[in-house]
Amino acid sequence: MAGKKRFTILIVFLICVSASFWLVSRYPALDSKAALSGMEAFEDPLTNEAHFHVSRKADFLSRVIVTTLNWYQTNWRGMAFGLVIAAGFFTLLKYTPRQPSDKRFRNSFMGMFVGTPLGVCVNCVAPIAKGLYEAGSKMETALAVMFSSPTLNIIVLTMLFSIFPFYMALAKLLATFVLILLIVPLISDKKMIPQENSVCEIDTSCDISSESWPEALKNATADYLKGLQYIFIRTVPLMLLAGLLGALASHAWSFDKLIGVPINLINLSLISFMGTIMPLPIAFDLMLAQALMMSGLAPAFVTTMLFTLGTFSIYSAMIVARTFSTFLAVKLFLIVFAIGVGLGYISNGFIEYRHVQWLQQYDRIIDKKPIEKQNSQSSQFSLVPRTRHAAPIIRKQGNITLQALSHKPRNKNEGKPFTVQPGNQMGITYSNSLTPSGFIDPLFFGRGIASGDFDHDGWTDFAIATDNGFELYQNLYGKKFKKVFNNISQLNGKQAINIALVDLNNDGWLDIFLTTFNEGNYVVLNPIPVEGEITVKKVPNGSALLTSASAFADIDQDGFLDIINGNYYLGILTRKPIKQATDQLVLNRNLEFEIQEMEGIPGQTHSTLLSDFNLDGQPDLVIANDYRVSDTYYHGKSEGVFKKVRHQDNIIPLTTQNTMSIDTGDFNNDLIPDIYLANIGMSRGLDVVSNIFGDTMKNVGFDFCESGKSVLNKKSCYQLVKLATLLNPEKQDLSEKCSSLTDPEKIQECMVMRMVLVATTRKNKNLCEKISTPFMLNNLVCNKYFEAQHLKLSIDEEIPMQTQFNLLLSGQPDRTFEDVSKQTQISTAEWSWNARFGDLDNDQWQDLYVVNGVPITQEFAANNFFHNEGGKTFKPAEQEFGLDDYDHSSSYTYLDIDRDGDLDIIANTLYGPFKVYTNHESKNNSVTFKLWDKMGNRFCLGCKIIIHYGSKGEKQQFREIKTGGGFHSYDAPGAHFGLGESENIARMEITWSTGESTRLEGDFPANREYIIQREKKP
Repeated sequence: MAGKKRFTILIVFLICVSASFWLVSRYPALDSKAALSGMEAFEDPLTNEAHFHVSRKADFLSRVIVTTLNWYQTNWRGMAFGLVIAAGFFTLLKYTPRQPSDKRFRNSFMGMFVGTPLGVCVNCVAPIAKGLYEAGSKMETALAVMFSSPTLNIIVLTMLFSIFPFYMALAKLLATFVLILLIVPLISDKKMIPQENSVCEIDTSCDISSESWPEALKNATADYLKGLQYIFIRTVPLMLLAGLLGALASHAWSFDKLIGVPINLINLSLISFMGTIMPLPIAFDLMLAQALMMSGLAPAFVTTMLFTLGTFSIYSAMIVARTFSTFLAVKLFLIVFAIGVGLGYISNGFIEYRHVQWLQQYDRIIDKKPIEKQNSQSSQFSLVPRTRHAAPIIRKQGNITLQALSHKPRNKNEGKPFTVQPGNQMGITYSNSLTPSGFIDPLFFGRGIASGDFDHDGWTDFAIATDNGFELYQNLYGKKFKKVFNNISQLNGKQAINIALVDLNNDGWLDIFLTTFNEGNYVVLNPIPVEGEITVKKVPNGSALLTSASAFADIDQDGFLDIINGNYYLGILTRKPIKQATDQLVLNRNLEFEIQEMEGIPGQTHSTLLSDFNLDGQPDLVIANDYRVSDTYYHGKSEGVFKKVRHQDNIIPLTTQNTMSIDTGDFNNDLIPDIYLANIGMSRGLDVVSNIFGDTMKNVGFDFCESGKSVLNKKSCYQLVKLATLLNPEKQDLSEKCSSLTDPEKIQECMVMRMVLVATTRKNKNLCEKISTPFMLNNLVCNKYFEAQHLKLSIDEEIPMQTQFNLLLSGQPDRTFEDVSKQTQISTAEWSWNARFGDLDNDQWQDLYVVNGVPITQEFAANNFFHNEGGKTFKPAEQEFGLDDYDHSSSYTYLDIDRDGDLDIIANTLYGPFKVYTNHESKNNSVTFKLWDKMGNRFCLGCKIIIHYGSKGEKQQFREIKTGGGFHSYDAPGAHFGLGESENIARMEITWSTGESTRLEGDFPANREYIIQREKKP
């Protein structure tokens, strides 16, 4: 072979370029896209990477220009690689002149073999196909390379089978094989050969076999540059034109216009036509199809999109027309178009066949006599009589009284700082039971928990929301808990979700605020019979299906705590902004309530927080939303007015896309509040996506059951995993049989819940009529889906969102915030829920504890504990601290169960008993504060306290007393400070919720609980 050295040089060059592209750019990018699948909100219609931004209100031309620029920016790496490889193949094959084989089917197979690992999109591979053909390869080889590269890449195939129903993925794969291995060879013209391109011919008039390696390098470089110039001139201008044409098409028409339309030849032809011309980046076809499927696009249309998008494009057509012939370009376009239409019809026929079969099975099972269910009744009230909490007075200063109690001795332990035990060992009898009929968003996200000293004995109690109202637990001297019940008929049988212990009538006793699914919000006043009659009062929440999150503060400064209703609809079923999920401000006029709707886009709200994050003395507000609706931030103004923070204000740089929890705290002790947002952190990338949307990873759940790490026994754990497979709302597979649950009652419930999912997926309200007594909760959910009032609102003023990572915003002196997530190393977590600041080892620095997990992933990852390393960064330390629990959990409360000065934790599990984590930290000192205010709201929500300590009083910490934030989680009103080795406090400063300040100086010993009371002035 002449030019052996040049050949070797080019081979080495191409290997290096390919390896660099695949390992550094392409495969990491594909893995990232896999992790984002089904979760990304696409700002730009042609790419998931919007580098340039434009208002949706901008004129048509401006939007087209920005989309074109974004397309260029997204595709330039792939296009550059395509040009480099195309020129390499073009030059390389000139060194190895040979007569191409006339065996067209074998040539197509070889082309598929070459194209599959390239991993470039349908646009970027077009120049490579051109280079191969014009260097002497056969037409079918070049076309096979072009079709296989964007569709048969291993990560793309993994995404395909992970996030789409099996029949869809299989249909696309088989159609691709038919196109490459059958149609391409049949339509290829074996007589067609490339025209001679003398400008690019390799000069072989001299004997190049004897040239030295430096000469070979020089000449190979010259040959390669000739080929690159040739390919560049003939492909790049067309690429620029294709980007512009694609942008024009994407803004002239949108795929979501076909959501809800009938499946017929016209609509299938329209979506197939648009899918065949769109020049999308690699894997974006799958991401776009998944997003539209989640938004309600019919499966037949999704199947058509899956094949046409990414298989051919307007750029491919232009390259084929220029390289081969216009006739071949049109022929290929029509073939891809026709296959897309045919796959849509096949998919729809298959779905309808399975649907008919399933309805027959449903009728057979449901026609059987339903299992009779007994309504659970609340027990009678049973309270252990206790001595009221009284602490000695150590100082009086004007209308301020200071009392103090020593902490109890610490629970020393030689092992890890925390030990965990099931709640039933501490007297907590309630267990979250996840049944098929209750496998509903948001019921499968767990129930709320709140702590507080409801009986004034000095020991922190707690309450939990249940499927029958609530349960209240009395703390018996830090040793165990006793369940105390009020037999409240108004709450029996109600699906309670969120609960808070908060004093709404300002009488100095904690009341119980409860939110329920579809049955409104309630306040239970004076839950101790000996203190007066028990009163249950309705608290308004408008037409909301559920108030999922609540926050409390005295917003209008009248002494009564007002309420923020963070409302929620059906979450995973409805997703987009729903009118009935509009958030509300409820002004409390001594239990006479006035409701006002909040400005902003109504998202599916998981968390609301009232906190003075700009330190102007007024409570500010954050409403944290899921499902691609930006979180809304407000600055509080006087007299209960809130001003929305816009992204143009440059105060909040960004927020999270799937926000589950939000909290404020001072992680670096600079006396400026910081903000932490818990998102769906995708540290496991494609594995988690596979679990949510597919079944390739479902055995992970069974492996966890076998590990013995679950609070459930193996049988119950296996049932949970089966349930998650059968009733995964993201991906219904009717081939999975409810009969695998074996229990007749659970089989009936499973079929009924599936009917809900089938009715909502098919947009057929009539199917709801098949759900009758005793499955009224499921009937309700089914009908509520069709009552949702969807809204389309401008997002131009909304704060930009990020996905995949949690977020820490550091407060700045100018009252703006800076994203410090990566440098502080807290961005990566799992499917996060409640996340709170708290100094769990009393070392003076607030840590972050994040609980994780959701059943539909079937993934069981450890909770995250981020230990604060001196206010500069955080270190993952869940194993070191004994907090590496693998059961799914969504809510917890920090409380000092045994009054020893450290924070313990009580947490739920989504499918079983609660857990108690006892803190055994014994090295460092601490202080705790309770503030009692008779001039404002009694429990001092909204009050702030700063302590100064150290040998010269040079150290400082800040806390704000608040009830809100987190996820279905509320801590007892108070403040806890770790002091490290410091043994006293030199000075404390209190800013009361009404705006006045109090300064207390002196030597205040550590390891005390201080009660500071402000009396009314005479």
